[in-house]
Amino acid sequence: MNPTSRDLTGRERLVETPRFRAAFRQVPAPVAIVLVPGGPAGVTGITCTSATSLSGQPPMVMVAVDQKTGLAPLAERAGRFSINYLAADRATWAQAFAARGRDLDELAAAVVAGRTSVPTLATGTTAVLECRATAVHQGGDHWILCGEVLHARSQTDARPLLYLSGRYGTFQTDDL
Repeated sequence: MNPTSRDLTGRERLVETPRFRAAFRQVPAPVAIVLVPGGPAGVTGITCTSATSLSGQPPMVMVAVDQKTGLAPLAERAGRFSINYLAADRATWAQAFAARGRDLDELAAAVVAGRTSVPTLATGTTAVLECRATAVHQGGDHWILCGEVLHARSQTDARPLLYLSGRYGTFQTDDL
């Protein structure tokens, strides 16, 4: 049974949304642009901070996207999507796509067909994953988009863009 459909009482009651959001504002998250073929400009993209590995064998990922963006059903229809983890100097790109389901007019020159023909970012990334969409599940007000990773590339000399407390930043390593 879905916990949100039960009549919860006492200590089982779900946390209030503001408290939940406040807690997650303290958890750093990688910032990615998820790109899908389709939409008015031929490619649609959104900024996402909920894109992570799901399985190592087979290599799979999952992305949580707000249902209002329409991105998960678009990816499901297209059968493909890419996750483009942004480098620290690309916060303006993250802001540009933080709006729900923006078309890629302002970044069209940065978008290229990846090895599997899915749209990807040519530059400004630390890692790019080209995926085959395998499942879409509802999770509250979000869709959970699952995919098998068909191709991956990474750039080890770029710092990742992170999101924490409503702000963009990066990661500083400690040499222990």
